[in-house]
Amino acid sequence: MKKAKTISLRLTEQENYWLKALARQSGRSQSEVIRSLIKNGYVKERISRETFILLRNLMSEATNLNQLARQANAYGFGMIADDCRSLAARISQIVKQIKDDRKDN
Repeated sequence: MKKAKTISLRLTEQENYWLKALARQSGRSQSEVIRSLIKNGYVKERISRETFILLRNLMSEATNLNQLARQANAYGFGMIADDCRSLAARISQIVKQIKDDRKDN
């Protein structure tokens, strides 16, 4: 949709600081931040690089889980039980790190 209206907005130094911080954290322009605040009442923060890396690691573990499921179907669960426990612990650790990273941001 074409943006045809322009508004002028006066901010205090503190408000301007907050707007710039929101824009920087979200990876959006100040105009996009204001539009998001008007539309949604909040601005979503961009995923940090560290969280992105953790999510990629989680996807890798999901691939490992799929491989273990195939082995369980072929050879029985008893043969891969230890591998499943180890993988479950690694997945739990990654999920905890993601949660902790999101709390910090």
